Amino acid sequence: MTRFEDVLDILSQSDARICARDLVKQIKTQRGVSSRSAKKILQTLIDSQELCYHYLYGTTYIEKSFLRPVRISDHFILTPPEFFNPESDSDDIQIVLQQGISFGSGQHSTTRLCLQAIDLCFFQSPDLQLDKADSGVDIGTGSGVLAFAMCLAGLCKCQAHEIDPISINEAKKNITHNRLETQIHLLPTPFAEDKNKFSIICANLRWPTLKSLCDPVFNSLTDNGVAVLSGVRSWEKNDLIALYSRKGFHLQWQKDEKNWSAFVLIKKPC
Repeated sequence: MTRFEDVLDILSQSDARICARDLVKQIKTQRGVSSRSAKKILQTLIDSQELCYHYLYGTTYIEKSFLRPVRISDHFILTPPEFFNPESDSDDIQIVLQQGISFGSGQHSTTRLCLQAIDLCFFQSPDLQLDKADSGVDIGTGSGVLAFAMCLAGLCKCQAHEIDPISINEAKKNITHNRLETQIHLLPTPFAEDKNKFSIICANLRWPTLKSLCDPVFNSLTDNGVAVLSGVRSWEKNDLIALYSRKGFHLQWQKDEKNWSAFVLIKKPC
């Protein structure tokens, strides 16, 4: 365990945002130190850019900082543009993100879960048979992070659908940062069914939207195609699994983080 890993675990295991005062209290209890020492630990983590302050609705919270590279899964690291190293000989995959207001910065559990699921599909489950000739879709791309992960993992091309103008602008910039202009087609339209064309579809959206997408996603996937889904609360996951199973999907993988759930579902051949 690194010097402050136990403190960082307080944030990673909390279901709710934590303000500075409450984090100091938890550091005091966990480490058995004084308030002064707990505040010094917090300031050290802020100064080293492990953590950052986030002001929201009149309250200042403490969050994981993404001002420097952050590992999200075995292979994926989210990297600010100024830290990108194209000459790196590491097996790590650097996903370059310019921090903005679009969803998909890595702060949210559903983004991390989706990236872990994509990692599983491309590097840990050879039976899924995803290869460089395949094409995919990211529905509601936000920052573009899931589309980037799929292409950088080896996907030939990916459609990224987004209707929010701010997100579209940020995704365009991030596409350039990741040098994926020829692989990612950013579409300012909702996703529409495309018969049996894609080998993988990602959708990090809320349960009502995922419910409405069940038929279009199924019909747009090739046989044995993969659906990576998240945005579902843990108490909604059984409903999603039941709906997609009835349609003809097999649950390959499922994981929860902070009461959010993610899934890897395989389309059964007809």
